[in-house]
Amino acid sequence: MFATPPLPPPAIPVPVIQEDVRYYAIEGRNEPALVAQMNAKGYASGGNRYWAYTAPQLTWNFDVKDVGGRCMLVHPKVSLIITTTLPSWTPPPGTSDTVVAKWHDLERAMRHHEGEHAEIARTAAEALVALMREHPTDVSCDHLNAFLQAKGRVIMQRADAAGIRLDAQTRHGASEGVALRW
Repeated sequence: MFATPPLPPPAIPVPVIQEDVRYYAIEGRNEPALVAQMNAKGYASGGNRYWAYTAPQLTWNFDVKDVGGRCMLVHPKVSLIITTTLPSWTPPPGTSDTVVAKWHDLERAMRHHEGEHAEIARTAAEALVALMREHPTDVSCDHLNAFLQAKGRVIMQRADAAGIRLDAQTRHGASEGVALRW
């Protein structure tokens, strides 16, 4: 009597991550002009304007298939598109060195804060992959699908909460230097 060896678990690929930085141009020679430009041209969301903003789009999908009396994941995929919007400023001739230095500090702080948001999204993408790697099969396709969907929702909700918590703790990056202290 020959026993059929169990099928190997499906390969769960690493997340496909695409990062894009978009810039909006601002003009001015002094602090009030720069602030006014960022307030007018910054990323718009929910009736608010943000000087810098990271918008992650995390998606994941898979199929399930009964193979020899056991349900397996088929075609699992995790995709993450991270779009960060930042201001771009070229100091016009005659701009004071103090304003230029403060701008560089602000720009560095914005990149750092938005990078924290991007890292939250990357961590969530990795967690979805880990979830599928830890649970690639089950006795029932209905159970496998329901289990993964429920756990995946928790991962995504935690990522959303982490982003909200980051902004609350840092006042949208103000405590990290995303503020002009002229």
